[in-house]
Amino acid sequence: MSKLRAVFRTGGFVGWSAAMLGAYEAHRAVTPEQRRSKLLTRYRDRFTRGVLRLFGTELLVDGDLELGRGALVVANHQSALDIGVMLALSRGVLVSRHDVADWPLLGRIAKHGGTIFVDRDDRRSGAAALREIRRRVKEGYIVVAFPEGATFPGDSVHEFHPGTFAAVSSLDAPIIPVGLAYSPAVHYGKESFAEHMSKVAERPRTRIAVHCGVPLPRGLDARTAAMTARDEVERLVRGARAALDSQTP
Repeated sequence: MSKLRAVFRTGGFVGWSAAMLGAYEAHRAVTPEQRRSKLLTRYRDRFTRGVLRLFGTELLVDGDLELGRGALVVANHQSALDIGVMLALSRGVLVSRHDVADWPLLGRIAKHGGTIFVDRDDRRSGAAALREIRRRVKEGYIVVAFPEGATFPGDSVHEFHPGTFAAVSSLDAPIIPVGLAYSPAVHYGKESFAEHMSKVAERPRTRIAVHCGVPLPRGLDARTAAMTARDEVERLVRGARAALDSQTP
C-alpha cells in the first residue's frame, strides 16, 4: 500500500507542478506588469498548499509570518517539505542552492517565484546573493533562508552561517526565527530529491509543527545575530516537538 501511495503522490506532484506552471505562464502572458506580483502570490499559494495536501501534511502552527513588511525569516532545515511549509506560511521568496535553478520543471517554478540562488562555494555568487537579499527586504519582501546551509536529521540545530544576516544587519528590518519539527522524522540526506520525496510520499501522513518566534533584538552584528538566531530556533524546535508529542495518541 505504501509503495502504491508513493507512486500516486509522486505522479500527482509532477502533474500538479506542470499544470500550475503552464497555467501561471499562460495567465502571466496576458496580465499587465503592475498586476503580476499579485498573480504570482495567488499561484504560489495554490501551488504550495496543493503540494502539502498531496503529501498528507498536517500543520500545527504557533505564531504568524504574515508581517506586512520586509523581513528575514530563518529556520532549521530537515526536509524538502520545509520549503513548501515556509513559502505557504510566509508568502516570501526563498534562498536556495544554485543547482536547483537547472532542475527540470521545479527550476522554472523556482525562478518564477523569485528564488535567490547561491553557490556557497563561490564568493562572487555569495556576494551577489547577499546584495539580492538586501534589495528584496528593502523592497518589502519576506526572504526565507535556512542558515545551516544543509539539511540535518532530528531536532538538533547546527551552526548558522552569518552571511545571510550580514545582508540585513544595517536595515531596519526584523529577523524572525522559526522552529520546525516532524512526526515521524523525515531527513533529506544524501539521496536524490526524487528519492527523498518518494520516501515522504509512502507514509500516510506527515505532521509538522511550526513555531514562529519574535523578532531578534535590533542592532546586532551579523555573527551575533547568527548565534542568537540559532539559539532561538533551537528553543522553538523544542517547543514544536513538545506540541507534536502532546498530540501523539
